[in-house]
Amino acid sequence: MNKKKEDAVIIILICNAILISLLELIIPIPIPVPGVKLGLGNIITIIAIAFLNFKDVLIIVFLRCIVVAALSKGITMLPFSLAGGLLSAVVMWIVYKKMSRIFSIKGISVIGAITHNIAQLTVASLILRETVMLYYLPVLLISAVITGLITGSISELTVKEIKKRGIFSDII
Repeated sequence: MNKKKEDAVIIILICNAILISLLELIIPIPIPVPGVKLGLGNIITIIAIAFLNFKDVLIIVFLRCIVVAALSKGITMLPFSLAGGLLSAVVMWIVYKKMSRIFSIKGISVIGAITHNIAQLTVASLILRETVMLYYLPVLLISAVITGLITGSISELTVKEIKKRGIFSDII
């Protein structure tokens, strides 16, 4: 395992995650529900989960959340982004490593999207000291299944292609 090549791959994945997340902000979602988004940055998270170690996955998610919050939504959104991003990455990592025979990458993506929404609403409820935020959960869970399937489908195709071509085999 070449450390310099591994670091270069991690940096490339971080940059791609940031870029995809920022580009997603300009994609109009035809759903009049605040907070619903595709979560395309999670494609990179799933790729990282499939090929990198746990620490590197968390670094990618952590840096993506900080940079995207700073460049777009503002630092006040950082607790929501970090809670959703990091917790969903942890849960997806565990499910991928322990239950990949049960769950496909699409399923893991849906689990990650659901976890992300639950974490963000929990943080919002704690910060605002209002449990009324949790009434919004069913709407977000339905959207999480749909968006998780979309990003999971893209992730699944991408991971299969990376494995088929052996792109990371000589690096990591």
